[in-house]
Amino acid sequence: MAVSRPLELERHEDAGGPRIALRGELDIATAPRLQEAIDAALAAAPARLVLDLRELSFLDSSGLRLFIVLAGRAEREGFQLALVRPAPPTLSVFRITRAEENLPFVDEPPSP
Repeated sequence: MAVSRPLELERHEDAGGPRIALRGELDIATAPRLQEAIDAALAAAPARLVLDLRELSFLDSSGLRLFIVLAGRAEREGFQLALVRPAPPTLSVFRITRAEENLPFVDEPPSP
């Protein structure tokens, strides 16, 4: 049985804008914390927001919805969104739902 890992968020400021690294599980209980971190990061109207999902170990539908809504917000508000591709087990959620086709995934974090 896998051990549950609470969501940890680590924010860095790069020249291009904020980068938030996620570790652990993104679910209905932790999605509001990520949303608050995203809102705080976007408050200064950066040109780019990077979400590093490489250490995200679990994602449920509420987390998936958050990324889909955020991609629409990026289009409307004119900032670049980059999602660093998660490990295969977590990436499978994006693939099964076909959300991967419509989200701005990158294999490596953009250069600062």
